[in-house]
Amino acid sequence: MPDILLEVKDLHVNFFLTEGTVKAVNGVSFKIERGKTLGIVGESGCGKSVMARAILNMVRPPGRIVSGEINYYSQPDSPPINIASLNRNSAQVRRIRWGEIAMIFQEPMTSLSPVHTISNQMIEPIQLHLNLSKQAAKNHAVELLARVGLPNPEQLLTRYRHELSGGMRQRVMIAMALSCNPKLLIADEPTTAVDVTTQAQILNLMRGLQDEFGMAIMFITHALGVIAEIADDVVVMYLGEEVEVADVDTIFHDPSHPYTQALLRSIPRPDMKLKRLETIKGNVPDPMHLPQGCKYHPRCRYYIPTRCANPPFERVSSEHRARCARIHDIKEQLSEPTS
Repeated sequence: MPDILLEVKDLHVNFFLTEGTVKAVNGVSFKIERGKTLGIVGESGCGKSVMARAILNMVRPPGRIVSGEINYYSQPDSPPINIASLNRNSAQVRRIRWGEIAMIFQEPMTSLSPVHTISNQMIEPIQLHLNLSKQAAKNHAVELLARVGLPNPEQLLTRYRHELSGGMRQRVMIAMALSCNPKLLIADEPTTAVDVTTQAQILNLMRGLQDEFGMAIMFITHALGVIAEIADDVVVMYLGEEVEVADVDTIFHDPSHPYTQALLRSIPRPDMKLKRLETIKGNVPDPMHLPQGCKYHPRCRYYIPTRCANPPFERVSSEHRARCARIHDIKEQLSEPTS
């Protein structure tokens, strides 16, 4: 049996606005195993970042976790802690947040304080969660900054965010997230704002640190190429729902949901002849006016109203599920020889 660290069950997160209710996360379920990497992929606005914040119980009004469970197994033999049921400001949540589950936020330029030095932002959580003296916490911060490949770490502690490059800010965020030896690291698009060379360095760094610390990673991105490189298992999201869940090889070599297939067709490949990339027709629907039945049906080439009114989350194989009523029909169509 897999050693589960975190299990999300039927999670719903809504934003209650004056214009109406946005169902940002709409019944998502998945598991993260200890020491493994789960990739969360989908277009912007599909609920990836909101779900990550919900795991840390950091959803702020007008957003709220309305139902579901976020079961965190701190120790393999211990009963789970349902983070979703706790007060977001409680001592138990504060202990878990950053101390056991840490997060690299999407944009380090806005996540780092503009008026505090790196030292001020790193040392306080280290003192709080590891119960170290200020000097011991500073030494630990210097060691972490050096470990993530930053030169002159002692001098860097005295700097402000505007004095660092994009790659340096991202490495500082990684060092801060690792400062308390978390069991789970949530990385919310950590390579989006950096160049390709820095992206490769950050991915290599995260893999090395995962091997060293034995932590699990939840890696959120819209880039399937990054997912192929770093993930063990993948959750594909669309409009707040998971539409396909499988291991990374299955997602890339045997995708079942039309949305996953369309995403893969839109990736440029080295062997591709000179032509326009394929795009997914239509636009993402208004989240306040979601389509009835299958949320993807306005953009789906396989849509049949009588079949797709209430698509099940069907089990394709033991560890492969997809939210589509026409999985087997589609596979038959794709396997038929073209004349």
